[in-house]
Amino acid sequence: MGEVGEIAEVFRTARGFDSSPLYRHLLSVVAQDRALLELAAGTRPGQQPTFALFGAVHQLLLAGTVDTLAEYYPSVVGARARPVDGDTATAFTRFCAAYAPEITALLGSRLVQTNHVQRALVTRIGLALLRRATPAPVCVVEVGCSAGLNLRADRYGFTLGGTGYGQPDASVWLHVDVPDAHLLPDVGKMPEIAEVVGVDLDPPDVTDADDRAWLRALVWPENAHQAALLQAALDAVAADPPRVRRGDVVDIGADVVASLPAGLPRLVVHTATRIHVPVGRRPAFDAAVAAFGDGGPLLHLALEDDQRVAPSGRPGIGLTATDPTGSRTIAVADGHLAWLEPLPAMREVRLDG
Repeated sequence: MGEVGEIAEVFRTARGFDSSPLYRHLLSVVAQDRALLELAAGTRPGQQPTFALFGAVHQLLLAGTVDTLAEYYPSVVGARARPVDGDTATAFTRFCAAYAPEITALLGSRLVQTNHVQRALVTRIGLALLRRATPAPVCVVEVGCSAGLNLRADRYGFTLGGTGYGQPDASVWLHVDVPDAHLLPDVGKMPEIAEVVGVDLDPPDVTDADDRAWLRALVWPENAHQAALLQAALDAVAADPPRVRRGDVVDIGADVVASLPAGLPRLVVHTATRIHVPVGRRPAFDAAVAAFGDGGPLLHLALEDDQRVAPSGRPGIGLTATDPTGSRTIAVADGHLAWLEPLPAMREVRLDG
């Protein structure tokens, strides 16, 4: 993955772990321990070693590995989990040493594919923006789609700013704190969808127990609500999986563009994906995404713009919209979409250039 010093810096400077006191503590533990850093170095190129190492350890514990470290994981022992204390670092370090071969195998074979279902709101907003801009059927593409759960955003229910949208009996229902929800397009009205396709380097199979276990392990130990949403979405999508292409969008993007109905508007979305693209490959990634506009009018939404501040003062991630008129930040959100604060610029999105 990189030199030990570089990996230590990644752990020292990592942000966005606010909902996991355990992981916030372990970031500094790993950053100061050479053996742990060398273990994390087994993460596949482009992947974030923080998420990968913590996910690998979590999967072993969820699978039933018996160790005192499990006492700190609410996902394993429930409400009786121990808070972070003076023994946490020792327990984690010892566990990683004892199970280094198993952790190394997971780091070398798995990708960080968090697939937080709350992020489906980005796709839902994009669909509403397209419906506002055009009466035409639309194509939906998600780059870095993992198991494709968020490609079914049109079938999920949402509570935004206290108002519900979608079918009341939807099996997946997302609650997002959205102040100033009047700035949103009407997310209750969906356009006709002509085509849905995802692109992922190594898409998990929603019907495979091992793949499902890995996705579950990437949900942080304290985030029981996210874990429940993941389970519900996995079950829903397994009944009707979207089309997902295996590969790098840089290499197969042109083929995906050619497979879409020509001339129809397309929504291309990626959330917390570009961060996992090796730095030297990011210009090619950006060009491949932009090339989807060669086949029809393009709206590109990216939840990737780190270190933004919402109007309320909350630190978050910028949601960027790129249309034929240019790019603008249309909202600031929590990385896991627990909240989203829309900006007036959301009203400026258009497709007519």
